[in-house]
Amino acid sequence: MLLHSFFDLLPSLAAEKVTVRYGLFEQSIPVADIRNYGETQKVSGDLKSFLGYFSAKDKQKFQDALQVKMSLDIAALDKLIDTGMGKQILSFVSQATVFPTRSAIARSDRGSIQALRSAIILGAKSPEGLGITSFLEAYPSNQLVLDVSKISQLVSMANLSSGSASAPPKDDVSSSPLGQIALQYQILAAQDKQFSGCLFGDSVSAELGNTLGNGTFNFGLNGLSTISLLEQLKSLIPTKVKCEKAIIAIGGNDAWYGISDELFSKNLQAAIALVRTMGNKQIFLIPAFYSTVAASLDPTLAAPLPRVEQINVLINQVAEAEKVPVEAAGLAPLYENNVLKENLTSDGDHLNAEGLKIYRQALLQILQK
Repeated sequence: MLLHSFFDLLPSLAAEKVTVRYGLFEQSIPVADIRNYGETQKVSGDLKSFLGYFSAKDKQKFQDALQVKMSLDIAALDKLIDTGMGKQILSFVSQATVFPTRSAIARSDRGSIQALRSAIILGAKSPEGLGITSFLEAYPSNQLVLDVSKISQLVSMANLSSGSASAPPKDDVSSSPLGQIALQYQILAAQDKQFSGCLFGDSVSAELGNTLGNGTFNFGLNGLSTISLLEQLKSLIPTKVKCEKAIIAIGGNDAWYGISDELFSKNLQAAIALVRTMGNKQIFLIPAFYSTVAASLDPTLAAPLPRVEQINVLINQVAEAEKVPVEAAGLAPLYENNVLKENLTSDGDHLNAEGLKIYRQALLQILQK
């Protein structure tokens, strides 16, 4: 169901303040201050007090999160929200309809689900795309209350493949709620479409959003390995999507999950075969991404660097067998001796804004070939 009729009835309101609530702690921050911080890194008095609770790394993560602006297919997004899973997630986020203090986003009225729907769609329609600030500015209420305890539950849903000392990481992209809804969006957005370029990859690629130009599509998914890549491709093929050029950037999570050499090579070859059924003229492989030394020594963050090295050996072997190129030159500025540079990452494993600029430029050069 389209939301146009609902939009016409919305009051001319937008969230002016965000109130963060954690137990007895509560603080209000003007949305304008959040936008200004994202654009200029200038900190207002209210925001300075709030950021005082953050570590340096958490401040950088928050700043990086403010830079994420997703260019989404509005029709596909509208349909996605109306799916059973879309409704379930909106319902989970907006439990405050009856018990405001128990939800991640609290409103004093009973229109919280509709408000969320409108903020998502209107935020996505903004010139910059859907991001934290565009969502807040589109939210039809002058104040938004965020309950940190509930938000932590949402974050745990987003941590698709996090490992721990007792439980090693695994590929659960297809079984996690956010993995499923991300794939469902891709299926809806790709239906009967023809793209000049398609990117398939993990969270490093997903962070780019659809920023590779008109006629391209980013199929990146958080936590993706060759196991879930095959499942993703099998779900996309029935949509009759066409990709003239395809870039496959995979391997880091395979190294992290402990996927065997044999299975990785077999899966990558199968993925190439499936991509070739999408009206493909050219396929390019990207080497698996390296992390910092510190991150590689933490099994809850990333794979050991020697294992990533071995995965890249396998990628080159598959590329030779399948007669597809491996494009590594454009990524060279990210590394020093096959180690991710500290100034290009916020957590040792993912790229920060500067790192993403380098990666994006490398991809654009590949697509121009």
